[in-house]
Amino acid sequence: MRRVAKSFWAAACVLSAVCWMAPLASGTPTVGAQTTRTDILGLISQTPVVEPDADLIIRLRVTGAPSGATIRVDVHGRVPTRTDFQASLQGRNLRPSVGSPTIVPAAPDASGTVVVSVATRDTQSTTSPDSQRPTIRITEGVFPVTIALLDGRTTIQQLLTYMVRLPAGRQYGPLGVAVVLPLGGPPALQPDGTVALDDDTKQAAVNSSAVLSARNDVPLTIAATPETVDALDQATIEAARTAVSGRELTSMPYVRLHPNEWIASDLDSALGQQFDRGSRSLATALAPPAPSVFVADNQLTSETARFLHGRGITSMVVPDDALSGLDLRVFNRTLTQPFVLRDSDGVEAVAADSALATHLGSTGDPVIDANHLVADLSVLYFDDPPDQRAATFVLPEDRPIDSRFLDALLTALSPTVNRILRPMTLSTIFNTVPVVGTRGEVKGSDAPLTRSLEPKPSEDLSSFARRLGTTEGELAAYRTSVVAPNPRPDEFERRALVAGANGLSDEQRSSYLDGTGDAVHGELDKIDAPPRQTISFTARDGVVSLTFKLGTGYPVMVDLFLQGGKLEFPGHEDGHIPLTLTDETTRVPIDVRTRASGDSTLDVTLQTPDGGLVIDRTRVTVRSTAFSGVGLVLSVGAGTFLALWWGRHIVTARRGRSRPRHAAT
Repeated sequence: MRRVAKSFWAAACVLSAVCWMAPLASGTPTVGAQTTRTDILGLISQTPVVEPDADLIIRLRVTGAPSGATIRVDVHGRVPTRTDFQASLQGRNLRPSVGSPTIVPAAPDASGTVVVSVATRDTQSTTSPDSQRPTIRITEGVFPVTIALLDGRTTIQQLLTYMVRLPAGRQYGPLGVAVVLPLGGPPALQPDGTVALDDDTKQAAVNSSAVLSARNDVPLTIAATPETVDALDQATIEAARTAVSGRELTSMPYVRLHPNEWIASDLDSALGQQFDRGSRSLATALAPPAPSVFVADNQLTSETARFLHGRGITSMVVPDDALSGLDLRVFNRTLTQPFVLRDSDGVEAVAADSALATHLGSTGDPVIDANHLVADLSVLYFDDPPDQRAATFVLPEDRPIDSRFLDALLTALSPTVNRILRPMTLSTIFNTVPVVGTRGEVKGSDAPLTRSLEPKPSEDLSSFARRLGTTEGELAAYRTSVVAPNPRPDEFERRALVAGANGLSDEQRSSYLDGTGDAVHGELDKIDAPPRQTISFTARDGVVSLTFKLGTGYPVMVDLFLQGGKLEFPGHEDGHIPLTLTDETTRVPIDVRTRASGDSTLDVTLQTPDGGLVIDRTRVTVRSTAFSGVGLVLSVGAGTFLALWWGRHIVTARRGRSRPRHAAT
């Protein structure tokens, strides 16, 4: 028996070797083989999906090919699983070619383009193949396609794409596809209040808007960074507004940040301000964001999920590497349905498929990257066509998205082109795709699957939290002084918000917060109390006229506080006088009553209405030369007493001198 088994495996190995070597013997190039050039051949476009008995049309850019060079296209055997697909991307386990290769001269037209047409027929088709060109017979599925530029038998350059052959039947619905497209970049607002939008970020916004506007039949979700949107020029904003029309904007904080770091540092209120400001900015510039949908990062915690749920967010996209694993005995394929997050107050979630997102930029050719992504999605569809499912992926925000990639992707997802993939927004997924059950049920017949969060390590923001608290207090105080409407407080607030952006160093964060504080104090320094002075009264009551200078260019409200131990302020017994300064110079007359003659100190303090900041101080000396009634009586009495005393003294002295003198005896 062992001999039979050994003979069987030996025969199998030989057969396998023969099958793999046959293409090589016939001159079929293999993916991963050494090539001499990498810049001659490029993919312009190809048929996104192929209907039964239709042709695969490939348009190639060919520059500088040797005379007599040819292009050879081989369609390889179907990849049955996602594991096989991932292996094929690396040039491993490619199955033998299906039918004969298609070979054409590498002779480009005037535009540098070579068009290759590969004829296909369904395995059950009764249509006779075209005898004038090679025709391959295939069924539904995803098939690797190798495209080689050959000089004789030498491979100059080769590409790997995929052909998606649609099923003949239409009894099953499509696989939902939710694309999350980031729109944003590093902070444009600088610590000093100037705006310097990164050129790449602006160009990406322009390019993405143009593609989205041209492919307006493809719904998707846009994760737009509000701070970036605020920095765009008006023309770009108008283009972006057109691009997002009919699509979904997800809720976003004002800048890119990790919410869990803020929650862990007791910055709940500040995080709420980030989301509030983000929603206002997006609603003003583009459209109101969906209030219940959020795209989380891989640091999401249950505590943060509950905080966001308290703000009305009921659905989230969570990276697959931040979630607990699945029982592979039950879930032996990629999970493409919503589930419930544990300890989140009932938040539903879908896993963001990281493998789908990594196709962006993986080959260096954006059109091929898009082809690989669509092929990967198609493999997911063929995994389980009957069930109602949806795949979700978030395109990376840390790398540029080439407009050619986006155009090729949206073209392939267009409902008029592709009937096995249905693009949709995140909200549509949560509203139409049922939550998966614990035993893998797809129609919600069992208890919902619950998955735990496994957040990645995060940064400690406790030091930043203390500094932010000081700055926010100054901002709040300044805001109480400004008469609405006035955009200045919001401008300063934006700097404090940007200080919390991901990727900033402690020094950069401090620079933003210091810049905000300096801006606030700079505005308040434009409000001046009168200089030190001395004012004389000739009576007990008088008027002190204080002159205030205003250099802000806009009206402000301040609180004036008067303090003097020997002074009273009729009408303002507590010494508090609210003021609204509107002119460059404002004179404020104050009734003052002196309690004693001589000099009395009047301390004048200007502060914000909430008492949070002192704006200016000064001191006025009130000099009184008037006598009080009691003092006058005492003075008159003292004068009378002295007059009587001196008068009596004079009379007594005179009598003494007029007495006769007697001689001594």
